[in-house]
Amino acid sequence: MRMQQFRRTVAGLVALALLAGAQAQQVTIEFWHSMGGVLGEATEALVQEFNKSQREVRVKSQYVGSYDDGINKLLAALRAGRGYPHVIQVYDIGARILADSGAVLPLEDLARKEGFDLGRFLAQPRNYYTVDGKLYGLPFNSSNPILYFNMAAFEEAGVAFRPSWSLKDLEEAARKLTKKDAQGRTLRYGLSIPIDSWFVEQISYNSGEYFCNNENGRKARATAVTFDNEAAVAFLDMYARLVREGVAANTGRTWADSQSLFAQGQAAIAAYSTASLTGVLRQVGNRFPLRTAFYPYVGQRNGVAIGGAALYLLKGFPEAETKAAWAFIRFLLEPKTQAKWHLATGYFPVVQGVTELPEVRQAHVRQPNYTTAIQQLLTSKANTASAGCLMGAFPEIRQYVQAAWEETLRGKPAREALREAKSRADQALERYNRSVAQR
Repeated sequence: MRMQQFRRTVAGLVALALLAGAQAQQVTIEFWHSMGGVLGEATEALVQEFNKSQREVRVKSQYVGSYDDGINKLLAALRAGRGYPHVIQVYDIGARILADSGAVLPLEDLARKEGFDLGRFLAQPRNYYTVDGKLYGLPFNSSNPILYFNMAAFEEAGVAFRPSWSLKDLEEAARKLTKKDAQGRTLRYGLSIPIDSWFVEQISYNSGEYFCNNENGRKARATAVTFDNEAAVAFLDMYARLVREGVAANTGRTWADSQSLFAQGQAAIAAYSTASLTGVLRQVGNRFPLRTAFYPYVGQRNGVAIGGAALYLLKGFPEAETKAAWAFIRFLLEPKTQAKWHLATGYFPVVQGVTELPEVRQAHVRQPNYTTAIQQLLTSKANTASAGCLMGAFPEIRQYVQAAWEETLRGKPAREALREAKSRADQALERYNRSVAQR
């Protein structure tokens, strides 16, 4: 009996020693992200799946607030020289800032060293995050803007669905879809778009216009904005005109307010990201059939730029931790992982072959709206307009564009409001470029 007890004790000690050894070898890395709500649930699910799939690496994820909050927190940590993560998700407009920071590893170098085929990426996401000829961030959650339609309202108003819309056609449809009571009060708006610079940027790109000079900062560093272009002027003037007429809703800068209005059937057309799709479908439920279409354009359709964010690896960590962070990023870019992410959120896959997987094909048959953003991307022209604007100070500059939109709603002509905003934006960009040159 004593011998058996001794053996059990020894076996327990050996097991504890082995466990301690395994834990000692496990590498822990920190991952900061800006995905909340439905998107946050999907992000945390992928982190947990990765942690359970192996024992060598443990990812500690942290939600750091909005995209603006995330990049500001990172820059503060970099200035302090401590407290920054191994991996961070930074939105599209942070690409120039991260490349200029000198704090991130160019992931193109690491990918080539580790034998990761960069040709697996779709061209547009890869092109967007290429700065000065080198890929710095690996696109993870990529999106583009799409239109959301209440098809019950369309049928009631006799408006036909079409997959692609000019801005003029959209305005005409919005008027037909608006419902008012006998006193002229709006019961259902024809159109609802949040006040967000992103929609002004995208109408520019989709109309073949640039948002900043030097061909969107793709031929040389951007030194001035060009968001007072004809497409942006037409877009803001149209929206202000429709708000005055009670045809378009003014829900301010908060996307959630606009989405609630649409989901309740109080707006017939809305514009959001494709990443909003899963959440909007949940909100709408069985109230009405929903269809999605391409984002509008002025003149001829050129192509939208991607939105969303990329993953960046920070410098300054031991090699083992950098390799662990790279393993996590590789996992997120696997086709099976991308398929789960796409179907859980609405973000389109950024690597080749995902749409051919059986589970994705079946899901697209059940919910065709998931294909809209993919088709919009594939049919967009690949040029420096649709590549999107690459410039520093972009987060600050977006605030000036949104303020110009609000000025237009208060009655100022869009051209005048955008030109005033351009003056402030150009000053911000000059300050940023000067600060980078002094490093």
